Amino acid sequence: MNRYPLLARVGCTAALALAGCAANFGTSPTSTQAGSTHVLRYLPTRSTAHAIVRGSSSGVGVLSYNNGPVLLKPKAYLIFWGYKKYGDPDKVAPLLEAYFKAVGGSSHNAVYTQYYDVVGGNTNYITNFKGQLGGVWFDEEDPVPAEPTDAQVAQESLHGVSHFGYDANGSYIVATPHGRNSQGFGTTYCGYHSATSGSGGNLVAYTNLPYIPDAGTACDAHDIVPPKDESAKDEGVTIIAGGEFGASITDPNPGTGWYNFDYGEITECTGRGIQNDKFGKKSYTTGALYSNASQSCVQEYSGQK
Repeated sequence: MNRYPLLARVGCTAALALAGCAANFGTSPTSTQAGSTHVLRYLPTRSTAHAIVRGSSSGVGVLSYNNGPVLLKPKAYLIFWGYKKYGDPDKVAPLLEAYFKAVGGSSHNAVYTQYYDVVGGNTNYITNFKGQLGGVWFDEEDPVPAEPTDAQVAQESLHGVSHFGYDANGSYIVATPHGRNSQGFGTTYCGYHSATSGSGGNLVAYTNLPYIPDAGTACDAHDIVPPKDESAKDEGVTIIAGGEFGASITDPNPGTGWYNFDYGEITECTGRGIQNDKFGKKSYTTGALYSNASQSCVQEYSGQK
């Protein structure tokens, strides 16, 4: 999540970014993702790429549009992969479901509405509406590897597409259960988003969301006094899941949407300005997002489209 490096491309027509989000842990892991039409490999070019350094004074920068898609009517599809079999001791599933039910239409999510895509000469702005949770699925049929690879997470997102149906505006969030996290979680990253290809070559935006409480303070547990609607141990869940959702909205095929090749995506400042935000009757811990309009890290935006 947060600051992203310039990434090399292998055998593809668009640069994709792996979104790292650990505190003080260096680069994101190198990973390979196989889609139905291409194989992509992510290669950070700088040693400090993709790391969140909490409290850092490093700069942030204006995002540029790189002619790719955005999610104009964003929906989050939660895929709880093996949660019932392998466990959810910190009640991450109900927290995520409640969070995504609440954030739609909020002034926080309104930050996305200043961003757009251009298709056929027409400028189309991202919209912010209530009801952005597209669906919830507990997949207990497909076993979860001890350390799922990126290719396996991408494949699980496609299982989600088969279950929910394909939504061109969907962000398919693969949440792995307690003790079943991808290699490098908590030491080099906390979560990331990417893209793969579904049937017919459709772009599928997906997030690898490990079991965030397993990493403790390395992934934002106990950052601040928690709101009543979540625990201090779970604060990283909403910070990271919310940030990756925002990054997948504005840059679903990483590096082709809204991107800064020095600092990353809209989440380039998510490690700063962490606060408890009230969404309707619920309150959750969130990180700041980058606003081109004010050229700063913000928690809300009033110029909603």
